Amino acid sequence: MTQISDRGITVDLPAGWEADFYRRTAHAAPLAVGHPSEVTTTIAHFANWPLPTERGDFGGGAVELMRLDDILIVLFEYGDAERGTELFSSTTVPWPLRSSDFDANRLQRPLPGQAGLQQFFSSTSGRPFCLFVVLGSGRNADALVSQVNDVLSTISLA
Repeated sequence: MTQISDRGITVDLPAGWEADFYRRTAHAAPLAVGHPSEVTTTIAHFANWPLPTERGDFGGGAVELMRLDDILIVLFEYGDAERGTELFSSTTVPWPLRSSDFDANRLQRPLPGQAGLQQFFSSTSGRPFCLFVVLGSGRNADALVSQVNDVLSTISLA
């Protein structure tokens, strides 16, 4: 395990996983999702495969390259204006996950064979997050979700 900490998020990643933390600016990359004036704080990507350099906030440009055993986990933090809103009212992290939580219709753009989920919550300190997870194969969800939960169980949010 390799511990990585950035922008108030700490995670212990298994061998072979990688992480990328960033903040989208007003001059967002072409694949970024959202309005240019939207305020985001932290966007974190965790994957068990090499992520392409150019990708959108929710994995556009990356999910199209995923293989059957690939996983993409996104933690997308929204700005202070979202604190306390109904969408982010849960202060319980949405993990551990179950394979039945995943479905192709839960993806922003369904791709053949893939499954995903999206959950909104706030950290105990009130930081509003979206957890977005894509599995390379919905048919292999049991094994892949076990790996996802292994990673999610190590995350701490300051």
